[in-house]
Amino acid sequence: MSDKNKTDRRRSRFEVTPETEDRGLFKRGLTQVALTLVPVIGKTARGDISVRGYVSESEEISVIFAGRRIKEFGPLHEELRRLLTEANYSAQRRRKDPPPVNSIRLPAQIEGAWRVRFERSNTGEDIRVLQFLAARWGFLDRNGETITSGKQALYGNRSSDAGAI
Repeated sequence: MSDKNKTDRRRSRFEVTPETEDRGLFKRGLTQVALTLVPVIGKTARGDISVRGYVSESEEISVIFAGRRIKEFGPLHEELRRLLTEANYSAQRRRKDPPPVNSIRLPAQIEGAWRVRFERSNTGEDIRVLQFLAARWGFLDRNGETITSGKQALYGNRSSDAGAI
């Protein structure tokens, strides 16, 4: 077994083609899901964008925007920020507390692949975390127009429940 860290074995970002990137991201095939996103945005250790999402009212997931799709994240980021700003401004005008961030939701249709990760909790237990790696996505902006972004995956079979975005 090698003593090299996993990150040392990765290709240089200058050697990664769109095909090899998608082969790594969408190994298990593509599917399309309807979910809601909340304005909780972060970065992963690899520099990808992570957004909190919900596939049902209570099942929380992380939606990952990775690789060359990070450049396409701008319109979605702006819409999430706008929703958060409007909710806070509205609460301030009514002299109320700001709403819980998880109550500020943006419905989205996202094509991508599921991935399961395990994270260690504060008590030392491994917790199963669902992630959804986004290839393409669409949502309605405040004017009711459909905004689509992302890039079609160059690798990964589409499962039978996947439709066109």
